[in-house]
Amino acid sequence: MSTGNDLLRRLASATGVYRGRGDGPESGPFVARMAVASVVGGRAVTLDYEAVSDRNGLQHVEHTLLVVGPGGRLELHVASLELPGVVRFSQLGPGQFTAYEGPLVARIVLALPQPDAISYAWWWSRDETEPREQSRADLHRTG
Repeated sequence: MSTGNDLLRRLASATGVYRGRGDGPESGPFVARMAVASVVGGRAVTLDYEAVSDRNGLQHVEHTLLVVGPGGRLELHVASLELPGVVRFSQLGPGQFTAYEGPLVARIVLALPQPDAISYAWWWSRDETEPREQSRADLHRTG
């Protein structure tokens, strides 16, 4: 099984609600929640993610589908208020996804650093420079 499929398999077997804290130059400090669900018999995973802060209230809501794409690479299909419709991110390396199409040079970094933990980061650039981390949440499964 490839590294990409291993990430899908690990997430499909680690379903539940994750909570934690995040921070970043763009987001500032926030509290995050992610619900992870296995769908279609483990062939896909949904990630429902939100970030809330005292300063901004609900500052990010996202619904993401993780699947194996037609070329055999993992893909994230992301819908959020900040994006124009659904944007597809294709896996470049273990846990690193880049925007296949979209208005920003963007990357999502998704890692499972230990059992019952997820690290989820958004990287982007508003110009032609290489993306840099703008927001990252470190989450732990509850219950």
